[in-house]
Amino acid sequence: MIATPRFAIEQALRTAPFSMSADHVHQAHEIYYLLAGERYYYINQRVYALQKGDLIWISKHDFHRTSNKGSGSHERILINFDEGFAASSMPVPPSSEQNRLLLPEKSFLLRPSEEEQCELEHLFRQMLDEYHQEHVYRQLYLQSLLLQLLIRIQRIQSATVDPIVPERSEKQQRVYSVIEYLHAHYAERLSLDQLAEHFYISSTYLCRIFKQTTGFTLVEYLQDVRIQQARAYLRETNWKVTTIAEKTGFDSIAHFGRVFKQFTGHTPLQYRKEHKKEQGNAPTP
Repeated sequence: MIATPRFAIEQALRTAPFSMSADHVHQAHEIYYLLAGERYYYINQRVYALQKGDLIWISKHDFHRTSNKGSGSHERILINFDEGFAASSMPVPPSSEQNRLLLPEKSFLLRPSEEEQCELEHLFRQMLDEYHQEHVYRQLYLQSLLLQLLIRIQRIQSATVDPIVPERSEKQQRVYSVIEYLHAHYAERLSLDQLAEHFYISSTYLCRIFKQTTGFTLVEYLQDVRIQQARAYLRETNWKVTTIAEKTGFDSIAHFGRVFKQFTGHTPLQYRKEHKKEQGNAPTP
């Protein structure tokens, strides 16, 4: 898991192509607003094509990442916050139906109108200004602005007749099938030729459409799936690292260690030491 503060807001402009190297997940909610440019956004194995003014609500625990679309130049605002920060500004108990509506459990994409974009961007500017100052009652004011933002998001979503669905061209549907296969069979010894044969397409075409749809090579994506599962095993079991390497499809402990450090910046044992959950009866094979 990526550690996040109780509340954080950030505005970033990138003029060169940029893609996140791996899926990641937060123990907090996330709001992503695209001020300019285009992006692909991946949530739980599905691809959304974002345009200027789009807003993505990413529920906590949903795996996600972004990658290039178009020229790659874009500007965005990113907000992370936990439920405690949001709930403390609400006049009703955290478990109420009203709070559940304001903090949805499922991720979604909104495409606000120009008027709604202006309202949202006004709130974002206020939040950014307040976040970077040390005013009296700073946290309380940020909470009140966040509550206004959550209400605006809920109103926009409620007025949306047809929700925006993931990209679904024939090519993308085929890639989704490949992605689902990788998630189901990551523990097996998979090869490009085997995958191409399974899906009745050439390996060259498979590589091309996978890269075009996800922004990542097929090998990169498979390694990401395996490393995400390896992280879970390291946190939640007492299995030996060699066992975890085998169960996540790596052909050797050396290869596993090299790829794991490339993705996480830590060796498997370092990661386990930092992230191991307290478990009284962790399974041992």
